[in-house]
Formats: sequence, structure tokens, C-alpha cells
Amino acid sequence: MIFLKQRMIMLTKLLKIQEKINDYFLSSDWEENLLILKVISVLISALLLFIIFFLTFRLRKSVKKSLELVVGSVSSVGKSTKVVSKEWESVLAKMEKKDESSYKLAVIEADKILDDLLKKIGYLGDDMGERLKKITAAQLSNIDEVWQAHRVRNRVVHEPDFQLTRPQAKRAIEIYQKALEDLEMI
Repeated sequence: MIFLKQRMIMLTKLLKIQEKINDYFLSSDWEENLLILKVISVLISALLLFIIFFLTFRLRKSVKKSLELVVGSVSSVGKSTKVVSKEWESVLAKMEKKDESSYKLAVIEADKILDDLLKKIGYLGDDMGERLKKITAAQLSNIDEVWQAHRVRNRVVHEPDFQLTRPQAKRAIEIYQKALEDLEMI
């Protein structure tokens, strides 16, 4: 019984709402309301067009600024290539010597060259290890080998009794050289 009363009340409310809607659309005010809706829609369209043009202008300005930064960094990379080549020649000269201390210096310098380059490219981190963690094989094809060479460098620096042989040093230098070649710095 209560259910039927509630249903009846709901139905009467729905019928009243439907009558109001019908009255609204069938009244002469409808034409005025339609005109108001048209004016409002034109204003909203104009506002949206303005926003589109404004955002397009800002985007073009941002793209132009980005291109200027890229062109600037490309020219600085050309300068960096010359510096890296000279530094790399120094590393190779140390490898020509026949003493362990020269091999150790060569590995340390090669690691530093790559580390400085990674900083310039924009890899962040407190040390070379943190920067290497952010590099994938897609970015540097021999990243796993670079890790091995970096571990050799760490042993040279942190273990005073570490004996570095010429083949070990040569392998580490070859790894660093491949990384620098992949990055087109030598």
C-alpha cells in the first residue's frame, strides 16, 4: 500500500515536470530563449577560437625556443667533440706506455671523459654510477660493458693493491671508446 502511494506521488511529479517542459517549449518565449541560446553559443565559440589561437601562438613560440636550444647545443657538441678528441688522444698515449700506472691513469681519464659527456648531455646524478643507471641499451648500445669498465675504474681508484694488467686496461679503454663513438664524440 505504501509502495503504491509512493509510486503515485512519483508519477504525478513526473507528469507535472512533463507539463512544465511542454509549456516551456510550446510557449512564445521559446523563440526568445532560442535566440539567447544562439547568442551564448556564438560567444562561447568566439572564446574557444581565441583560446585556440592563443595556445597555437604560445606553442609556436615554445617550439621556436626549443629549436634554438637544440641548435645551440649541437654547435656546442661540435666544440665538445674537438675537446674530447684531444683528451682521448691523451688516454691512448697513456696506453702506449708500458707501465701499470699509465694504464690506471688511462682508465680513470677515459671514465672521466664519458662522465663529463653524460653530464653535458643532461643525465643527472651525483656520480657516474647514478648517471649510468638512467641509461638504457637503446640509448647506449654497450651500457652493460660500460658498467664493467666503470667497475674496473672503481677498483683502480678504491683498491690500492689492485693490479691492472694491460689486457684489462685495453678492454676497458675499448669499451669507453665504443661508448664515445656511439655518442658520436670521437
